[in-house]
Amino acid sequence: MYADKVWAWLLTAAIGYFLGSLSGSITVSRLFYKQDIRDYGSGNAGTTNVLRTYGLKKAIMTMLVDFGKTFAAVTLGKLLIGDFAVAAAGAAVTIGHAYPIYYGFKGGKAAACSAACIFLIDIRVFCVAAVLFFGSAFIKRTVSISTLLVAFTLPFNTLFFFRDSLDSAVTQSYIALSVFICIFVTYLHRSNIKRLMNGTELSFGKKGKGVK
Repeated sequence: MYADKVWAWLLTAAIGYFLGSLSGSITVSRLFYKQDIRDYGSGNAGTTNVLRTYGLKKAIMTMLVDFGKTFAAVTLGKLLIGDFAVAAAGAAVTIGHAYPIYYGFKGGKAAACSAACIFLIDIRVFCVAAVLFFGSAFIKRTVSISTLLVAFTLPFNTLFFFRDSLDSAVTQSYIALSVFICIFVTYLHRSNIKRLMNGTELSFGKKGKGVK
């Protein structure tokens, strides 16, 4: 491993970005329907829009692609910088997903990639996040609320489970990643936050303008 080499960190980040730029939603919509998911529904290249537009099976395929590219980027990164790859490659994947070089830098809101990153941080952190997400989704039936809830609580969730190893550099990288996800996912959902405040955000069973 080359964790002490700048080039290894840069290569890990580059691998993460270019793999992250492979959009699961755009790939699925083009492969099965010869369409671009960004022309339908909310216009977002994400799993939720695929679910609303094409159904559950295609949404699962989309999520598998986005999880898979995150795992692949981290696995390759670990060969270069070890466990630090979870943070370095994970952050790069989410950036690539949101601003993909292959699709005019117009991508999704990185929810699925962030979920994969959370899983790679620690299964306990992921389980808490999953309970918060699905519990909130069941009650509010609004994906953006559930996603933002997970994002807001992630740094505290991570700190709790790693409270006994805060002096570890790897632990610190996990905490840094959780803070990054919190800030970045919130930023990507800024339009959703405005709609939530205005009472116009889409929820399951409720369609808005532009849904095809």
